[in-house]
Amino acid sequence: MQKIIICCPIILFLSISGINIVEFANAQPPVNNSIDISGIYLSDKQTIYHVIQTNNSIWILGTDAPNLKSNTFVSIFSGTLANNNSKINGKWIDYPLSNDTKSGNVDFNLLMDDTNNNNITLTKFLATSGSNNVYPANILTKYDPAVHGPLTVYVSMENILIDIPRSPTSDLLYVGMSGQKNNDTSLTATKYLGSRGEGSNITKDLRIGPFSINDKNDSLKIYILGLDKDDGTKSFTLISLRNALIQLMESSYNVTNLVQATNIINSLSPALIPTGCNGLVFIDKLELSSESLRNLTTFNGGYDQEKTYTGTTSPPGCGPPSQYIVKLSIKTPQ
Repeated sequence: MQKIIICCPIILFLSISGINIVEFANAQPPVNNSIDISGIYLSDKQTIYHVIQTNNSIWILGTDAPNLKSNTFVSIFSGTLANNNSKINGKWIDYPLSNDTKSGNVDFNLLMDDTNNNNITLTKFLATSGSNNVYPANILTKYDPAVHGPLTVYVSMENILIDIPRSPTSDLLYVGMSGQKNNDTSLTATKYLGSRGEGSNITKDLRIGPFSINDKNDSLKIYILGLDKDDGTKSFTLISLRNALIQLMESSYNVTNLVQATNIINSLSPALIPTGCNGLVFIDKLELSSESLRNLTTFNGGYDQEKTYTGTTSPPGCGPPSQYIVKLSIKTPQ
């Protein structure tokens, strides 16, 4: 039964594409290719693709399951190697037996490690002419059990540059970050950095994790926060900061605007931001899907984001609006 399920879509695909098997063979004569990319591949969406190479002809069969046990094919690609084996050009069709079949052209860049024939990546071109629909995967990486187990990531606040402090000469700085996978208990870390003035370049690997991303529906929510507070005890402030970060995970808050963020923080922890020169100097929220986390960490094992945060106007007698540059990283274990 399984062979019928596999063969029928392929025959139908060839018919729809207007490609006759004999004509295809004549148009693409067999070559003695020095590479073979056949194997099982993992997509950036955690689905499995079977790649089959015959001479310079490439078939890619896509499944609908995020594991290696699926035999249900939902997309079929037929193409050829080109550009000295650095590209694959061809056509695809999704589930040919459905009533709403999508199809189109798609090209891949082929990257192969000369020292390891199992280290192969197919990356879809961002735009392919003549295709009205989008191929269901962006990156295909040859499966390696040592690499493609559940994705484990750590999130770090690696560097803080104070271009302009909020207070007249320096800020009494507290920072924190919190991360939550799906609806799991959030992981939170806070740090007191002390008095820091203009031009301070703070290298601080404030890290949370590990977060294990092992399902295509997993997601990760991250908050980062920086606070200038020149009064109150350190321990009380750090506990309040931690509690505020945890409470932010419970609902969908808009913290992209510092005025709105200050109001939200005050509602969650009224004593955290007193009056005077005190105030938030940066706050941000990131929401990342399993697919985006796979994409971000596919190359070099990690992703860095450096962002500038401009603060609100301080009361008279304090400094100008602050400006902080914060570097955040998401990395897999090395």
